[in-house]
Amino acid sequence: MATKTTTTAIDREHRPRIGKMGSLVLIGAGTTVLTSKTIQMKMEELANHPPSSLKYFLPFLLLPLLLWTRLALPLRFAYNCFVKPFFARSKHVTEQDAHKAKLESFYSGQADLYDSTRSALLKGRENMLQLLAAHLKAQTEPLVRKGSLGPNGDGVGQKKIWVDLGGGTGWNIEKMDEYLPLSYFDAIYLIDLCEPLLEVARARIKARGWKNVHVLCQDASNFVLPEWESGELDPRGSLRAVTMSYSLSMIPPFYQLLDRCDQVLDPQRGLMGVVDFYTSRDGGNKERAIGTASKRVSWFAKWFWECWFSLDGVNLNASRRGEFYKMGTIKVYNGRNNFLDSWFIQIPYYVFIGCSRRRDASTTLQSFTQEAGNQKGLNNAGLLTPVSPFPTPPLSSPEAFNMMETLDLGPSAYKADIMRGNNDQIVMQQTLVDAGAPLSPFHYHLKKAWRVPYLEEKVHEQFRTHIYGWTWEDPAVDVKKLNINKDDHILAITSAGDNVLHYALAASPARIHAVDMNPCQGHILELKLAAIQALDYNDFWLMFGEGRHPEFKKLLTTKLSPYLSSHAYAYWLAHNTQFSRNFYFRGYSGWALRLAQIAFFLSGVSKDVKKICKANTIAEQDAIWKKKIRPVFLGKWMVKLFLGNPMFNWHALGVPQNQMNCFLQDGTVEDYIKATLDPIPKLTTLKDDNYFFLLCLNGRYTRSSCPSFLKPEGFRALKNGKATNSIKSHTDTILNVLRGLPDGSLTKIIVMDSMDWFDPIDPSTPLPSTSTIAPDTLDSTPEASLEHLRSELDYEIIEMLRVLAIGGQAIWRSAAKRPWYIQRFELAGFRVSSIDIRENGQAIDRVNMYASFWKAEKVTGMRG
Repeated sequence: MATKTTTTAIDREHRPRIGKMGSLVLIGAGTTVLTSKTIQMKMEELANHPPSSLKYFLPFLLLPLLLWTRLALPLRFAYNCFVKPFFARSKHVTEQDAHKAKLESFYSGQADLYDSTRSALLKGRENMLQLLAAHLKAQTEPLVRKGSLGPNGDGVGQKKIWVDLGGGTGWNIEKMDEYLPLSYFDAIYLIDLCEPLLEVARARIKARGWKNVHVLCQDASNFVLPEWESGELDPRGSLRAVTMSYSLSMIPPFYQLLDRCDQVLDPQRGLMGVVDFYTSRDGGNKERAIGTASKRVSWFAKWFWECWFSLDGVNLNASRRGEFYKMGTIKVYNGRNNFLDSWFIQIPYYVFIGCSRRRDASTTLQSFTQEAGNQKGLNNAGLLTPVSPFPTPPLSSPEAFNMMETLDLGPSAYKADIMRGNNDQIVMQQTLVDAGAPLSPFHYHLKKAWRVPYLEEKVHEQFRTHIYGWTWEDPAVDVKKLNINKDDHILAITSAGDNVLHYALAASPARIHAVDMNPCQGHILELKLAAIQALDYNDFWLMFGEGRHPEFKKLLTTKLSPYLSSHAYAYWLAHNTQFSRNFYFRGYSGWALRLAQIAFFLSGVSKDVKKICKANTIAEQDAIWKKKIRPVFLGKWMVKLFLGNPMFNWHALGVPQNQMNCFLQDGTVEDYIKATLDPIPKLTTLKDDNYFFLLCLNGRYTRSSCPSFLKPEGFRALKNGKATNSIKSHTDTILNVLRGLPDGSLTKIIVMDSMDWFDPIDPSTPLPSTSTIAPDTLDSTPEASLEHLRSELDYEIIEMLRVLAIGGQAIWRSAAKRPWYIQRFELAGFRVSSIDIRENGQAIDRVNMYASFWKAEKVTGMRG
């Protein structure tokens, strides 16, 4: 334990010299601060017993003094942060002494008000601590390491130690107690080089009565714990948690520090949490794999913030954050601090949760390469990146780490042997093991690995949100008519994940590959899967039944985060307001619901919409539809402005022009709307069964009418069973995912209506040779990418033929009764037949959005 230092002649010599101007500021500020309490007492006395001559002037006399009581703290903060550093001087011989003197000079005048003045400036601290606590709780306890002792020396369990580097006043430790009881740790060490801040920390520890929290006045880059010095613990792998809250940017030898953290963290259960300012504009494959689409800042912001913070000794060079790439990334979030609630002051900051690169990633590697089927085209398959994008081979197991040679990098990470130096001081031989590059955050996922790794591409930046908040296909009909069963290996489009969850619940297929090029759709599926595992039913219902949850942001970090990929977590944290009012009114499909409600309101049928949602019989429901609601949907202005408008269909309904052309070949837009909607009220009641249209009209589900996974029994079955283990979510094109799958590995490919999107191909055009390969990169915008995808239909059909087993089926729905691409399947050797075609005013399912339902069965091997 470090002892309090005393003022010496050397300390006085190196106090900052501030000159005449600084002296005046100090004298004025100091005098006012010292006398402020006296002034306040006089003010109260005058206010209670004012002389008759002063009673009219008293308010004017008190106003400046009252203002000062409000301004004293911010002025003191401003002086210490923005004035005092300009006059600081240091003549210390060693770099460490100079750094210590600089810190103590900077904080000596504000240590007591540090916590109260940093709440608005240092954003993300609570988020980092919540994430760390959630991930620590989510981990299973490790087995006892050979040669290690438990907290009581009995060999039962490994000692849990948390080190807070640059912990200052101990605010982090007190805050952590709200998310994870401090009793979880056997020992907590707060390490800092600044005595004024440590004095505040010691007072806090004493006041709270914490017995397992200790303060060490040490340099963070070469800190030594008492357990290491006594030989009780081997430094390597001895720490359960390491945190740095806005301290890494102020530690000069940061390379040494991060090397040391990697060595002393428990390789399988140790976690590191960091929150700090940053500036960066660079983005390579490493960052694309980690997920940093929101990381980049403008050149002006980069220049400005680096200059601004350098005045206070805060270094925002990109290399500091870049050094994290040598560690395993579990979560990373890039935020903006709207300081002082102003739109023009946005300070970039990041939150990082990571682990040692020695952590065993063999399970997730197997999951992504074998279980997800990504065995082909690993490096040249478009967006698909099941392997590390880093240039050096990653580690897959601890055994591989032990085989690596060591590389001496000077004073950084620890060697296993502890040596004694002069004066019997502990000396650590500093080495770094070149363990190879870490993998992506997907590989260090703590819980079920549903999401297959992918690189962030430019096209992903165009998908700012989801298109579909719910799925427009009837999965119950799929299960029944396609005979989906436990032996099936299925590829399906992700959409909002409702169909995937229904397949898993109703049939428990051996494997479900959920594919979507829009990463936001994958984020929705991930969120639903995570919520099933982490939440109770009531919270799950509020989120996806009601579409809103008042505590969503808190649940996201404290309960859901261990089950989410880093990409999905960062997305939902940035879009947490989607659940503040109604999730189903968000995204592009949400615009359709909002416009429908406006149309109902303007047409005066809002009450009738509520009535049809509560109708008890089909007859009552059909009567309301025909008399009240149908005239609105089929009104000329509704058809012309919206339902017949290609722009509205694409951006709100996800219907491109090619798909419109499919149904226009069978009639007009009005004919298609009639054929789609008129049979629905006669089929089943919205109140008890047709949850698709209930959601559209009501804006939320009800307990009696909702998807099966939203019912209590469905929720429990998915939560307690293993059905969700079969799901692998791909962020890619169908073609690229098919390319990565082995021959004959699928039994069913359900592509919804995606083939309607392709440009028609002349029937006389032959299929391309199997030796040719379509381009595997996407263009920069959704529109350009769509043009690219339209040329890929034939290649997609060829890959389906290869990947499907004999008897396997490709299944689709179409807006056309007899889509043009049937001929392309037949040309490839498929046997094509209709499952259902919408005729004579009859619905083909509860959605009835499509005119036909088809399957193409593989009856032969691959084409030559």
